[in-house]
Amino acid sequence: MGATPSTPSPAPSTPSPAPSTPPSANITNSSLVGLREVDAAIASAEAALQKLRQRRGLLLQWRRRRRLPKQREGAEAGRAAQKPSCSFPPSSTVRGEPGQADVRLRHPFCEAVRTPLPSGSLSELAAEGVSDVAVLPSLLVPCCAHSGTTFLWRCMQYAFHPERVCGSVADRAGCEGGRCGKQRRSGRVAVYAPLAADWSRSACGSRRYLLPGLAGNVQGHWDYRKEWFFYGGGGAAWPKGWEDYAGVELPLCYWEREYQRLLRVRPLADTLAHSRALCSSAQPSGEKPWWQRGPRGGGPCTHRACLPLDMRKIRFGPEFDGEYDRETSPRWQVQATKALPRLDPSEHPGAVVPDFTPNYLCSVKSLRNLRLSVGAPRHWRLLLVMRTPLDALTSSYKMFVQWGWVRSANLSSDVMPQLRRLRRCNPRLYDSPELLGSLSDEQVLRYFESCWGDGVWRNFVTNSLHYVCLRAWIAAGFSREQLLLLSSEKLRTLQAHELVDALANFTGLHHNAPLLATRREEFNAQCEAPDSAANRAAWLRRRQRSKSSKAPLVNTHRDFNGSNAQVRSRLDTNALAEFTRLADAHEALLAGLGLREV
Repeated sequence: MGATPSTPSPAPSTPSPAPSTPPSANITNSSLVGLREVDAAIASAEAALQKLRQRRGLLLQWRRRRRLPKQREGAEAGRAAQKPSCSFPPSSTVRGEPGQADVRLRHPFCEAVRTPLPSGSLSELAAEGVSDVAVLPSLLVPCCAHSGTTFLWRCMQYAFHPERVCGSVADRAGCEGGRCGKQRRSGRVAVYAPLAADWSRSACGSRRYLLPGLAGNVQGHWDYRKEWFFYGGGGAAWPKGWEDYAGVELPLCYWEREYQRLLRVRPLADTLAHSRALCSSAQPSGEKPWWQRGPRGGGPCTHRACLPLDMRKIRFGPEFDGEYDRETSPRWQVQATKALPRLDPSEHPGAVVPDFTPNYLCSVKSLRNLRLSVGAPRHWRLLLVMRTPLDALTSSYKMFVQWGWVRSANLSSDVMPQLRRLRRCNPRLYDSPELLGSLSDEQVLRYFESCWGDGVWRNFVTNSLHYVCLRAWIAAGFSREQLLLLSSEKLRTLQAHELVDALANFTGLHHNAPLLATRREEFNAQCEAPDSAANRAAWLRRRQRSKSSKAPLVNTHRDFNGSNAQVRSRLDTNALAEFTRLADAHEALLAGLGLREV
């Protein structure tokens, strides 16, 4: 037999890699156990982090409490004459009254008050024998957003504050402790009027001063409030009733700067308890507050100017956050949000309360609510900070790009639909805007109410065409003598004393020039835009001392370029031509009104 040929054995080969499997195929019971262990480790780490945060908060609280007596001692030693004229909220706890349920709202909101606040001047109210009244704002700055209203607010708050208006100038030897400002080379110093008693008729005479309403924050502290949005123009409080405008009752000492400062170093528990008391109709005296008196009755309720606070979501300032233990403290607190000054008109006749809501002018709802409630009181003044329509249009868009509110790709995509909507409303007046000048007051009001919006931020076109808005306010009863126009460009170049002189002449507020002159550089920093030579020089001197110093701004958002804002705010050819045609006609008509200008 022949031998069978042997088959050679194959050469050893490198094993090929195993095919990859999806991650889900590798999940086994042991893997799930591992995930649970990881989750447990994360939970443990989060618990440890929470404990560290609590410990940090306790350390901050301890440090703050040690610092508080020194702050008070320093304040009392350095400002003996400036002691607040009323006591601070009594000591309390964050837990509230014994037996109080931890619920969102302990009592329902009080019934909305529809009867307007007294709208007469303080002299008229004094003649009528009124002795206690929440002073209705009578100096409105109803226009225009993004034109420098915040700069103007800061300037007027500085120059016309009662501590300066009612102050004087004296030699250093005639000063009384903390009332005196820094000494000048000439030896003349400012003697301020820091207490509410200094603002009375007997101490301040007939001088008129700016006394803004107050805004309360989540910590129970108070500061001056610029914008109210009560009549309309956006998130209006009109449906809440007039007690929301008047706010909670506060003594006049809350308007003293030193009181506001010292209130911020009080224990958080005290200020929170005070907010709860302000918001409840169950006052310690047993007497119902003014907003709960009368035929409404109905038991305890929560003031309309108050908001419930979910402490699981609220964050205090870093120096206060550690004082509130969210694990053991109540979940719900309440915030008193606002307060108009309440005073005796015969004792404090000089108070002028402002409302700088810049969306009122072109808001149909604002004008309707105002004229059907208080009308057009003759002592009111309307100060309008304005820009050219195209500048107003583009700066508004840039600001809301900066705030992240705009969703459109560019300004043209918003403007063209608004222009088409305006034309559909009244084709004749859209195609021939010069005919607006021949309309009667009644026709202007009807056109304004039909074709303009509520002044909300999205109405870029109608918010920038001011002629129709101004004509509507004049048709509603406001005289031309009650209006003053201040252009944003003019605001950038006026010297401080020129601006304050013009404002004083229009509003009747007292310009205490000798006192302001004792702190001229500070005055210029508050009331001159960066474009002025004096302010540029002062800013350069401050910058040499501190690299963080910044010049004050007339905040018009002109130079903002984040999120490609400069390119997005340019109108295309068609939109620019159509808007410019309307804007030029409206500006010509506005010039023909003959309104006073700074």
